[in-house]
Amino acid sequence: MKEIRFKDIGNRELKPMSCYIKKFTPSFYMGMHNHSYFEMMYSAKGSFNVEIMRSASDAEAEKIEKIAVHQGELIFLDAYLFHRLQIEEEEVVIYNVELIPQADEKEEPFGINTLFAISYAALIERTSLKKLAFSPDGYTVIPNLSKIDSSLRDLIYAIMNTNMHLEDACILRGHILMLFMEISKSLVAYEQYGAHYIKKIQLYIKHHLNQKISLDDIAREVGYHKSYVATQFKAHTGKTIMQTVNELRISKSLRMLRDTGLTVTEIAKQVGFPSYAQMVHEFNKTIGMSPNACRKAFQNDELDYDNPQYSSIAIRISEEDYLLDDTSFTHAFYKKNLDSKSKTLINY
Repeated sequence: MKEIRFKDIGNRELKPMSCYIKKFTPSFYMGMHNHSYFEMMYSAKGSFNVEIMRSASDAEAEKIEKIAVHQGELIFLDAYLFHRLQIEEEEVVIYNVELIPQADEKEEPFGINTLFAISYAALIERTSLKKLAFSPDGYTVIPNLSKIDSSLRDLIYAIMNTNMHLEDACILRGHILMLFMEISKSLVAYEQYGAHYIKKIQLYIKHHLNQKISLDDIAREVGYHKSYVATQFKAHTGKTIMQTVNELRISKSLRMLRDTGLTVTEIAKQVGFPSYAQMVHEFNKTIGMSPNACRKAFQNDELDYDNPQYSSIAIRISEEDYLLDDTSFTHAFYKKNLDSKSKTLINY
């Protein structure tokens, strides 16, 4: 029997194999398996893992890939991919649908193909569903940036309708199509607005820098689960959220150490460090010297520009450059210009 993966679906129709809306706990266990149908799992509450094994010969632990699916994300698993569900959180709610490509000679009930035929080959070619079809990994994780949750829930309710008439069969097929279109819309939105989504987090940090900032607060601001927010921010910026917060507080502290006579304790409070000790710890970890040592370096620099022991410290130069939505922000620093013996703004 030919193995049909999503990219090979052509003009075959999709038939629901099973579905559920179910609560899971860590006591749940699933063995590694594969099957001939496509599977979608959406995390409505909590996060779960899917372990992927490329073939039956890859049983060694180091060859098993663990994929985290956070609240508000859907994972699409192509056919014949060895996998298993793993639950670590106390309570996880998952929506699940499994769809099998209908054989060409198989006639749908009520002759529905004469009324409502869908060309998945055309949809794959003309929409972002090609990302599912041609994923080199055999799976795709999609953030819910449209209406994946409600579309999947409506499809599950339609599948569970046992009193099927022609109208119900058309509605069921319509729900399958609707789900795939919402998946495609989410993929498009993620590609187009991913940077904007990260910028929203950055602007929240900027506006609340002198306050206590928690991952829960940021997650509420952007409307997604905190694990998803943390993962996406790290993926886009290469830094964790708290690493970014601490580096920005250090940057603002450096400017205040240079330009004001405030004590280090007062500066720590103004930039949002929870304590003087935390500020000293972050300074030593990030730039290798204490706040007082930085202030002394600035003072020595002002007194003797030609001091061969001079060691420059990068600081952002103005509130305008401090704005995170300014493209020059990342590269704008005070640096010593040895020729003019003055500090100028340079980009590098």
